[in-house]
Amino acid sequence: MADIATMIAVFAAAGLVMGITGFGAGLVAMGILVTLMPVARATVIVAVLGLACPVMNLWTLRRDIQWREVWPILATALPAAILGVFLLQKLTGQVLKIGVAGMILAGCATMLWSPKKTRIHKAFPWACAAGALGGVFNGALGTGGPPVVLYSLLRGWDKSVSKGVLSAYFTMTGTWRMIVLITTGVATAEDLQLGALMLIPALAATYLGTRIFRRMSNNAFRYATMVLLVGLSVKLVLS
Repeated sequence: MADIATMIAVFAAAGLVMGITGFGAGLVAMGILVTLMPVARATVIVAVLGLACPVMNLWTLRRDIQWREVWPILATALPAAILGVFLLQKLTGQVLKIGVAGMILAGCATMLWSPKKTRIHKAFPWACAAGALGGVFNGALGTGGPPVVLYSLLRGWDKSVSKGVLSAYFTMTGTWRMIVLITTGVATAEDLQLGALMLIPALAATYLGTRIFRRMSNNAFRYATMVLLVGLSVKLVLS
C-alpha cells in the first residue's frame, strides 16, 4: 500500500489534469495506483475522485454545457458501467492492468490525432458507441475517458463546449459507478474513506487547473493533455 504522501501527490496531479483538460484524472490516478496496489482497490479509490472533480468543472462551465449532446452518450454509458463492474470482479489483475495501459495509450493516440475539421455532424450512432465503450472501462477501471474524448474531438467543438460535455458525462457516470460499486460490495468502507481523504489535494489542484485553463489557447489545451498522457503511458508500459 502506498504511503499517504505518495497518495497525496498522485491525487493532486490527477486533480490538476482534470481542472485543465476536463478529463484524465482517472487515467493519471489509475496509471500510477495500479503499480502500488490491487486494481480493484485502486478503482474504488479513484471512483471517489471520478465523482467529485467533475462536479467542480461542471459548476464552472454550467453555462457552456449542451445537454442535448450529453444524453445520447449517457444512454449507453450507464448500463455499460454495470458490465464494467462485473468484469472488474471476474478478470485477473494482470488483464485489468493491461486494460489500464490500453486506455492510456488510447488517450495518447486521441491527442496525437486531432482532426482539423468536424468529422461527425450528428450524435447518433457515434455518441452511443462512445458511451458504451467508455462505460465499460469506466465501470471496470475508471478510465472511460478516451472513447468519449475522441468523439468530442470528431465533433469539432471548441474547448469550452468540449470540456462542458465531458464534465457532465463524468459527473453522471461517476455517480452511477459509485452506486454500482457500493451495491455490488466491491467498494469497502476503508477504500471509500481513503478516497474521500484524497479529495482535499485533488479538489485544490482541480481548482488551480480551472484557473490555468482560462489562460490557455485551444492548442495549448490539447498539447498539455497529450504530453501528460504520453508520459504516463510510457511509465506504465515500462514498469
